Amino acid sequence: MRVLVNNIILNYEQIGEGDKNLIILHGWGCSSREWISVAQKMEKYKVTILDLPGFGLSEEPHNSLNIFEYAEIVSIFLNKIGINNCIIMGHSFGGRIGTILSSKNPTIVDKLILIDSGGIEIKSLKIKIKIILSKLLKPLKIFFPQKLRKMFGSSDYRAISGVLRESFIKIINQDLRYLFSKINIPVVVIWGSNDQVLPVSYVKIYRSLIPNTNIRIVWEADHFPHLSKPENFIQILKEEL
Repeated sequence: MRVLVNNIILNYEQIGEGDKNLIILHGWGCSSREWISVAQKMEKYKVTILDLPGFGLSEEPHNSLNIFEYAEIVSIFLNKIGINNCIIMGHSFGGRIGTILSSKNPTIVDKLILIDSGGIEIKSLKIKIKIILSKLLKPLKIFFPQKLRKMFGSSDYRAISGVLRESFIKIINQDLRYLFSKINIPVVVIWGSNDQVLPVSYVKIYRSLIPNTNIRIVWEADHFPHLSKPENFIQILKEEL
C-alpha cells in the first residue's frame, strides 16, 4: 500500500485483523520485509509495518532529515491511515522514532516496545580515538588508500550516500536520553545479549531513566534478535503484549 506524506511516497504493509494496532518501525538500512514473519504471528493485532523514507519501497526524502523530522513523518502517516491509539515497536533506528513519539504523543501511543534501540549516545574510548584521528587526518585523506579511510566510518555510513548519508550523520549524534523521563506509558525493552552494535548494558540506562520499564533479554541473540533468535523473540513479545 502507498500513501503520500510530506511529498514523499511511503510504502507500508498491513497484516491481521485484530482490534488492537501494533506499529513496527524498522532499523536503519532495513525494511518492512524482515518483519513480515513477526507480524504474521501477532494474531490479536492489526500490524502496520512502514518502510521509513529512503528504505524498502518508500521514496527517498528530497532533503536530509533529522530524527525529529522522521518522527513527524510517522506521526502524520498514522493520522492519514486513521490510527489514533497504538502500540509502537521500534528496532534500533526505529526505536529512536518510537521514543520521540511516545514522549510527545502520549494520547496516541499506548505502549512502547524498544528493541536494541538507538538513542543513547555514549562514545567509547575506541570511538573517541577514531573521531580524533579522523579529524587529524582529514586534511591528508586524499593521500590515504580507500581501505584505510574506511576504518574511520561505520558500515551503515559507508553503505549510503546523498541525503541518506547526511540524515545518518544528523541522527547518529542525537542523544535522546533527555526525553526518557517524559515517557509516561508502559515500556518494554528487548535486547539481544550478544549485540555488538549497541551493548546490552544500555538496558540499565533505560531502566533507570524511564518509569514503568520492563527489561527482557534474548539470550545469544545479536543486534537483530527477531532474526537471529526468532522463536525466543516471538515468545517474549507475546508475553509482553
